Amino acid sequence: MSAQPEHGGWGAMPLPEIRTVDDLRSALSRYGFPGDLERFEEELAAAIGASPTNDFAGAAAVVRAYRHRVLIRNSSEIMAALEDARAGGDGT
Repeated sequence: MSAQPEHGGWGAMPLPEIRTVDDLRSALSRYGFPGDLERFEEELAAAIGASPTNDFAGAAAVVRAYRHRVLIRNSSEIMAALEDARAGGDGT
């Protein structure tokens, strides 16, 4: 077992293949930010419930947004920038 990196040592994880909503659920449970999977399920259900029966654009937008979150979480550059921003406080 290898040692885990210190704070700010975000390394890129192998990018999961996300072709279906079930793939996205699996990726969120493994690669998402804490609480992402639960929020995804709530937002997806709300979007589906509010959608006309012939237009699921709202649900598709939720799926795209959470897929993007997995991609962000997998980017070492973005995660390092987030960590830098958090460590810098208010940026002044």
